[in-house]
Amino acid sequence: MYSLYRLLIAASAVIPIFGFPDWTHYSNLSEVLLYPNNFNGDTFNTQRGKRQVLGMVGWSYMNGKMILSKTALRQAFLQGGKSNVGIHEFIHLLDKLDGAVDGVPEYLLQDPYLTPWLHLIHVEMQKIRAGKSDIPAYGGTSETEFLAVAGEYFFQRPERLQKRHPEVYRLMEILFLQDPDGDGIGR
Repeated sequence: MYSLYRLLIAASAVIPIFGFPDWTHYSNLSEVLLYPNNFNGDTFNTQRGKRQVLGMVGWSYMNGKMILSKTALRQAFLQGGKSNVGIHEFIHLLDKLDGAVDGVPEYLLQDPYLTPWLHLIHVEMQKIRAGKSDIPAYGGTSETEFLAVAGEYFFQRPERLQKRHPEVYRLMEILFLQDPDGDGIGR
């Protein structure tokens, strides 16, 4: 069973960076810790408090570490929906490559796309908060979570994202150098 989780972690890591042929490793990751189930945010003194957590990228004394719930990781690959905790957390690591986890992965998304990306994030977050979007509500909590949640959607259900959120889809293609729906558009 241990090899199954290694495979699921590897798949989660590869999916967001598959479009980067020269990629060698996540320089900001040294260890992935697996918890049997969801864990409490208080365990790691996070702002999440008592809320149950499926995964997280560490900071401070936990910098370089990722923590994932085994149950949530396995379920992410079985359910085929919009969410995938492994992909979500690896997208946070990509965001963190420029030194800040802020929803603006400047390491990957260069000008002239930064300004349109920032504008799009705020427009889409307002729609999420108003209940006028099918992007999961957690994507409306912060710019950081919008990137990770929309990225999950991009990889898990690309055709649906392209149909319902074409501008999000187009910028995700540029960001990740991928075209998961196969229509030939991209960078």
